[in-house]
Amino acid sequence: MKRTAAMCALALGVVACGDGNPFTDGTTTTTPPSTGTPVSGVPAAILNDLERIDFNAATNTLTVTGLTQDGVPLVNEYRAIASTFAPGYVTFTGQNDPLGRHATAFVASREGLQAGVVMTGPQFNKFFGGSFFERSGTYSAPTAPESRFDVTYYGNYAGGINSSGPITDLFPVVGVDPDVNTPSQTAYVRGLMFVNVDLNDMSVEGEIYDRTGVFSGGFADLPDLVLVEGTLAGDGTFSGNVEFDATDTNSGTPSNPVGNDIGDFAGVIGGPGGNAMAGGITLSEFSDDLENELEYGVFVLDLCETGNTDPICVNALQP
Repeated sequence: MKRTAAMCALALGVVACGDGNPFTDGTTTTTPPSTGTPVSGVPAAILNDLERIDFNAATNTLTVTGLTQDGVPLVNEYRAIASTFAPGYVTFTGQNDPLGRHATAFVASREGLQAGVVMTGPQFNKFFGGSFFERSGTYSAPTAPESRFDVTYYGNYAGGINSSGPITDLFPVVGVDPDVNTPSQTAYVRGLMFVNVDLNDMSVEGEIYDRTGVFSGGFADLPDLVLVEGTLAGDGTFSGNVEFDATDTNSGTPSNPVGNDIGDFAGVIGGPGGNAMAGGITLSEFSDDLENELEYGVFVLDLCETGNTDPICVNALQP
């Protein structure tokens, strides 16, 4: 693990500086519906090297705009692969030619929401990537169960890490000098997630747990994370900070992680009755087992409603 991370340490500082493309970006609360204008407003730290993504679930196609070394906006150039790397998301990969950068994307859409994360593998000392989310259509606030003031969203999390991942999808390179700097695939992470939204004080918090990193050398447990200090606006957008989960004992978690701000999260609620949530995160220095690590992630979650059998919802809906 250390050896894998060290290989990308030089790339990390450049990604953060943005060479190439600039790195741009019960009791309920009564909220007036939005106008139906698409809402994204992805913070620059989360958007990073992207301009936007467009995922069409009906045709299973993905357009990525703005990723460095990705050419002009690509339609149908990203390929949906049969076996998803991250449960709950469609996995796309893209590579223009055997010596061109390889990119991996995880995307999902639900109830007028779309979100995705894209990350290139290491090449020429650099990584590129970021996360995007957007809501189309009107916004209705979720309604808490009777005698309650909060709601819970749950689902899967996926992300890309600036390290080398398993080689499963590269175009073959034929007859080149072994010293040529050839592309590789990105490492990635998958996990589970739940988010609590307090509709009384408009606060947001949650956890990303059971995080598993997939690297060139195999699998690794990654520290669980908590979403803290989140605030919900009247249009259904929200943002906050990310810290280590102080109760996590996984390898790589600092011994005293409380209060360590290691990243940001942001997103938007959508769908009829606010029954879906989408967003993105950015993280840095999130594991003592890695060096100079960066992660961009995505979440598309469902509202816990009566009849859900997931243990998160069973417990969240208890009085």
